[in-house]
Parts: sequence; C-alpha cells; structure tokens
Amino acid sequence: DSVCFAVVGVGGQGRGDIRGIGDLGRVVAVADVDPRSIAETRQLLPDVRTFADYREMYDKAGSSFDAVLVATPDHWHALPTVEAMQLGKHVYTEKPLARTVWEVRKLVEAARAHDVVTQMGNQGHSFASHRTFTSWVRNGLLGEIREVHTWTTMRLLDSRSRIPDLAKRESVPEGLDWDRWVGPAEYHPYSPHFMPNLWRAWTPFGTGSPGDWGCHLLDPIFDAMGLQGPQRITAEIKPGWDPVRDRLAFPNSSRIRFEFDLPSGRTLTVLWHDGEFCDEVPRPAALEEGRELGNRAAPGQWSAGAVVYGSKHTLKYGSHGADGCRVVPEKAMREMIRDSADEVKSAPEFWMSGLGGHFEDFVAAIRAGRKSRNPFETAGFVAETAVLGAIALRHPGVRLEWDREAMRFTNSDAATAMVRPAYREGYALVV
Repeated sequence: DSVCFAVVGVGGQGRGDIRGIGDLGRVVAVADVDPRSIAETRQLLPDVRTFADYREMYDKAGSSFDAVLVATPDHWHALPTVEAMQLGKHVYTEKPLARTVWEVRKLVEAARAHDVVTQMGNQGHSFASHRTFTSWVRNGLLGEIREVHTWTTMRLLDSRSRIPDLAKRESVPEGLDWDRWVGPAEYHPYSPHFMPNLWRAWTPFGTGSPGDWGCHLLDPIFDAMGLQGPQRITAEIKPGWDPVRDRLAFPNSSRIRFEFDLPSGRTLTVLWHDGEFCDEVPRPAALEEGRELGNRAAPGQWSAGAVVYGSKHTLKYGSHGADGCRVVPEKAMREMIRDSADEVKSAPEFWMSGLGGHFEDFVAAIRAGRKSRNPFETAGFVAETAVLGAIALRHPGVRLEWDREAMRFTNSDAATAMVRPAYREGYALVV
C-alpha cells in the first residue's frame, strides 16, 4: 500500500520535498499559513486537501495519512514534529531539526517515546559517497583523523544591513497569517526581509549558515567517527557586527572552531568557514598543482566542501553526503585502494555503490518497521552541533565550554540563555 503523507510548510523546500517523494508515496494534505504557497502547491497536486493551520489538518485529516513531512522555517520545526509523533505519525523533518538545542533534544526524546520512524532531511546521508567515506574512515584507510576544514561560499541575506528597514510599516501580503507565521518566536512586525526564504539569516527564526549547511558538511565526519558533540566552540567574525545593536541578524562571515575530545585522549578540531573566511581555507599540500580546492566563490555560483586530514592520507569531499570524496593526490588514492584488504574493498560500501535515495529509505523504513538510516536519535548529534555553532556566532571571540550532559555552557550564562527558546504566550512544547 502507498504511504500517505501530510506536509507542514509548502514553500520552496516543502514543494521540493513533495517532488522528492514522487511515486514513493502519496501526499494527501498540506498546511501553510501563506496562501501563495498553497496556490503553487495546488499546481503540483490539484486534488490535495489544503489547510492554513497544521493543527486543523491533524484534526480533520489525521486518519488519511501515515507520515508527516515538516519543511517550515526553523522556528516552526519542533511543535508540528512532536505533535505528529504524539499522534503516532512517522516524521521526516528538514535539517537542522530545530532552532535550538533544547528543541532538538525534545524531538529526540519524543522519537524514543513514541517508537515511530523518523528522518532528518539532510539528503546526502543516503548518498553512496557517504557510505564510501564512512567505510574508509572506519577501516582506518585515512589513519587517525586529526583535523577537518569545511566551507560554504553560499551567502545568506545580509540581514545586518536590513535592520533599519524593520522599522518601516509594511503591508502584510493578502491572506498571509503573519501572527501564525511568527508562531512561538519573538514577535516582530511583518517585513519582506523576513520571508519567503530569507528567515534563516535572522536570529529569531533561523540558525544562520551553520544551521543551513552544518548538517550537510559535518554529517559525514559525525557518522564516520561516531561524534556526539564538541566540548569547546570558538567563533570568529569579520569586524562590524555588534551583539547588541545587531542582535537580530547573524554575522555575514564566520570561522568556527569545534573541538572534540575523543576517547583516545586526542582532540579533533573541525574548522567551519563561511562568507569571506572561505578564502582562508588552507590549500592541502597534497592537492595536485592545477587542481582547484573549490573554496572560492565565482560570480553567480557557490561551492561547499571539506578537507579531512588523516595521519595516512588527506581527503576532500563536496557539499552533500561527502559527494565526490577522493584522496589527494590521485596517485595516493590508487595506492590506498590497491593496498586495502580484499575483504574491505569487496564490501558494497567501499566504492560508491548504489543506494536508494533519502525518501526511498524513509518510506522503506515505514513499510519494514525499522529505523531509517538517519533517525532523530543520531541525526540530533549533528543538528545540535550546527545549532551550537549558531550560538557561538553571537558570542564571537569567546571559547565557549559546552557541557553536553547538563546542556549548558559552563563559562557563559549569556550563551546558555540561547540553548532553550522563550516561546510566546499561547505556545508550549510538551513531550
């Protein structure tokens, strides 16, 4: 039988996910506070039931769907996700699961309590390249992983320069329920600089570049090494951003140092670069002359990737699911493959073996009654780290000490205050 879906949030990402579901399932109901998004969704699904409020959809159409896909702005991820699980629905929620660490933890708690299939929407986790990379790391082919450099040249809205515009009285687009769009977040009057697709650059609604790209770029190394979270985080930004004057806007460029204390006693350092800091990603000495690393933005283009430094080999990969992963130089990769044990290199995951896609895995997990490849219980580790990076951006120059068990920064009450959101009156997340 076909798995039936309801979708909460059918803006650009939501409609893209509907296309991704394709013939794997059937979307029977959608909810969005913006009638423009509903209208565009009807062009894809003329017969779909539509709602302005997901709660009404859950109430009136709940018996018609098995799973819920949540593709709202970050500040609206937690509530519909938890409430769907409480109804016994399987849930696919877009990265980075939620806007705050506390909400991510609550999603993981609910997933464990309700025994439903869950999946975070970082599609690269199902790429064959992701399995290849994790296989190489776990089999020790790169040696001890000592340092990782990641980057994304994709720029968010320059929200800091738009802050003065927020004082202008703007007309709310016809039919848009702005109060409901803001939902549990800190209230601000409507501005065209907030939406559609601009909210990620604003601290009340999004998680900045780390939330946008962290779950793609950090996920392979988290999965390969079984990481759960950093112990120390330090952010560096370019001059000009003020934490009081510009508190609503994320900085435009950042370099974040994540330090992980490993069971071996060593410390793994992961360096995040976005914006202008991408130009400062070191070029690996092993990279062949004439080959581009890909860390510099070209007009009208963007790039993202990582360099992984092991004690035996250096490896680079691309934006999603360690795509295009290869040891540099090419000669070293050929030698690594040649010298690998037969039982290692004969395994299906060793060399870019075909896999089903992310939605295919989610649907198959529902049908088989198994966990997906990227359930909340493990996806939460990288999602939480991405959100911690967003907190560090707002405390630049401070080496934040993170106590994961206590869910607090031991040396910053101001940073700890950002771990849990202050929901507006009328909204509460109860697990």
